[in-house]
Amino acid sequence: MRHKSVRDSEVQIMRKICKDVQIEPTLPPINKNKFKRKVNTADNAQLDISARRLWNSCNKTFFVIRITHPTSQSYYGKSLAEIYQQHEKEKDKYNQRVTDIEKSSLNPLVFTSGGMAPECTQSQQKTG
Repeated sequence: MRHKSVRDSEVQIMRKICKDVQIEPTLPPINKNKFKRKVNTADNAQLDISARRLWNSCNKTFFVIRITHPTSQSYYGKSLAEIYQQHEKEKDKYNQRVTDIEKSSLNPLVFTSGGMAPECTQSQQKTG
């Protein structure tokens, strides 16, 4: 499973029901001193997908895609739920920036070769 092919498949689905679907949208530059928590403040920060009209008629939603292999040695001793949670938590690097600056929401789409994380499943139910 490759990141780009998953992203492109998600984009194809979203284009059927959403407006203004963009691949790798660049977030605008921000005041780096505004954030107290660890947030990605890079001027060229990108997320994987953005789309309008997914959750409601006006707002933009951003998506970050993660592909994980739960049988990897680095996950030894972790349950699948813990692995999904670890990757969903990665959204924290962008979440404050997206909600405070973009006035949008951020959804992680976490996939394995055998399933999807809980937040990803919710997004799939909406688009499917």
